[in-house]
Amino acid sequence: MPERGEPSVAAPVTIAGGGTSTSPENNVSPSLAELGRAFLVVGALAFGGQGGLIALLSRDIAERRRWITDADIAESYTYVQLLPGAVVVQVVAYLGWKIRRGWGATVATVAFLVPSVVVMLLLAVLYQRLSALAGVPAALNGLTATVVGLIAVATAKQARKNVVDSLGVLLAVGALTASVVFHVNPALLVVGAGMIGIAREALSPRVTADPDIHAGPSR
Repeated sequence: MPERGEPSVAAPVTIAGGGTSTSPENNVSPSLAELGRAFLVVGALAFGGQGGLIALLSRDIAERRRWITDADIAESYTYVQLLPGAVVVQVVAYLGWKIRRGWGATVATVAFLVPSVVVMLLLAVLYQRLSALAGVPAALNGLTATVVGLIAVATAKQARKNVVDSLGVLLAVGALTASVVFHVNPALLVVGAGMIGIAREALSPRVTADPDIHAGPSR
């Protein structure tokens, strides 16, 4: 057991499909102040929408602080696809709830939103002057290209950690094809994939315990 204040080491847990995940075993949850500071930093640095947020959450919250795992991040994105509203805010709220339940969700969400609200208010005041500068459109074009790269890197990282078998590959490729080619609603893809996962679990052979193990010595 780690000493109080030391970061805990994630323990491997077997998951369906033969893969493994990690689950942080924190004896002491972070304080709400620590949680707020962490998500304040994430909110200030999360450029690039979902891609940038995934990368920051994985590096700062999962790998460095070990309050959650990359599996928790992937799980949050799966769940919020079924909900209306801003995906990144819902992901932060869900992860805050995983860490400190109700108050964790509230503190994480508010802290995450504060930097963007402040910056947007400042930009609203300075918009007319900034848009007139010759270098601003070129800078935005460069930023857009960088965001695409960040999204690609974050997606590839999540794929390596969560697509662990042939069924996962088929589902990932199928979802990509259905979304890009046929413009299928993401909520339908998530529900369909969930149903396939349930069917797979129901049809997979179950390991039963050997009755001789618990029978005790014969008399």
